Amino acid sequence: MDKVIRTALSFKEMKVRHDDDFADRLSRQYTTSLLIVFALIVSTKQFVGEPIACWCPAHFTESHRSYTNTLCWISNTFYVPFDLSIPENMDSQWRDRKMVSYYQWVPLIMLSMSVLAFLPSMIWRFLNMRSGIDVTGLLDSAEICQKASYAEIRHKTIRYIVNQIDRYLIMQREYRNGCCINLNQQLAKHCFLFGGKRHGNYLMVTYLIIKLCYLVNAVGQLFLLDHFLGMHDFHMYGFQVIARVMQGEDWTVSDRFPRVTLCSFNIRHQARIHDYVVQCALTINLFNEKIFILIWFWYVFVAIMTLFSCVTWIIRALYWPAQIHYAKKKLRAYEVTHRSKASLRKFVQYYLRRDGLFILRLISINIGELVAAETLAALWENYGPDKRAISEQPHSKMKRPPATAPSNGQHTGTMDVV
Repeated sequence: MDKVIRTALSFKEMKVRHDDDFADRLSRQYTTSLLIVFALIVSTKQFVGEPIACWCPAHFTESHRSYTNTLCWISNTFYVPFDLSIPENMDSQWRDRKMVSYYQWVPLIMLSMSVLAFLPSMIWRFLNMRSGIDVTGLLDSAEICQKASYAEIRHKTIRYIVNQIDRYLIMQREYRNGCCINLNQQLAKHCFLFGGKRHGNYLMVTYLIIKLCYLVNAVGQLFLLDHFLGMHDFHMYGFQVIARVMQGEDWTVSDRFPRVTLCSFNIRHQARIHDYVVQCALTINLFNEKIFILIWFWYVFVAIMTLFSCVTWIIRALYWPAQIHYAKKKLRAYEVTHRSKASLRKFVQYYLRRDGLFILRLISINIGELVAAETLAALWENYGPDKRAISEQPHSKMKRPPATAPSNGQHTGTMDVV
């Protein structure tokens, strides 16, 4: 058993990762954990307690009552309010309208929801590994830098991060020329939806697509529960509960999660078939009712946070003045000589581009502002005349850089100063 546990904990997916922001972790970490806990709670009630108890006729023996409870649990029950009478001839169409058919499958429903909540994270990591740079590894290195006790270790880690980012920024460029390539380059500069790896937009566009997947997942699962629970308006359930609470009504009295249902079954006795309709108490719905209302409010909260985060990242990707201001603010503490606004703009738009700024923002969000500022300052020091020649010249004049970046990250020449 110890070997199995050690093997499970050695999986990379079990380790803490820093390749996203808080809104993403609400879905892939907190939502997944919450749904698994809820599934365990409901499963415990099903297999340890008595999820259903039926009121049987007096002539039923103990074995008859046990059989009735088991049969009514594995088969669907139906709900009829006490103020309505049961028709003498209950056809299948009438029973289908009153059917309660979800309570046996609640643990599987929640486990399926947890998989869907984690799926965008898996897609992001799959695409991230094919970007040409190990974003997760860089963030792990940034964390080591933050926790480093010696200045030498901190300096070497910063140099490693800078060299990796610099190699990605220089190698992932377009060195061909042509009208279509130049047009695509201009479109990529003004709209992040154009371009890709060669135009400095790949990580940013991929991340925003994953953001949209998280948002669709949070909203779509509320509508999926309409189908799973056999309800047509579960996506409005929370609003209805709030309205009933404000009106002073008992919100727990609901036909969505009834606590008393009816069970119809047949028993063959020799050549005759006896029909029975018994009343059952669905004690499991005491848990289901509270759990699903919490799930509704949680998914609404996750959807709002994800939407806000998605809009924030889109604004960051589109509005270059804010990106330049972000870099200027981070460099201010490390400024020895005054930097011209033109050189800073070229550094941001032509060298870092959206992918470089995206990596720096991830470091700032997950590790700390100080490490992000140190990394940006080191990238600025690394931005010498050779890097300016590569990043700012027209495509027709570009030359492909060496296969590897300088190991020490140093450059020759002077920076633009005023």
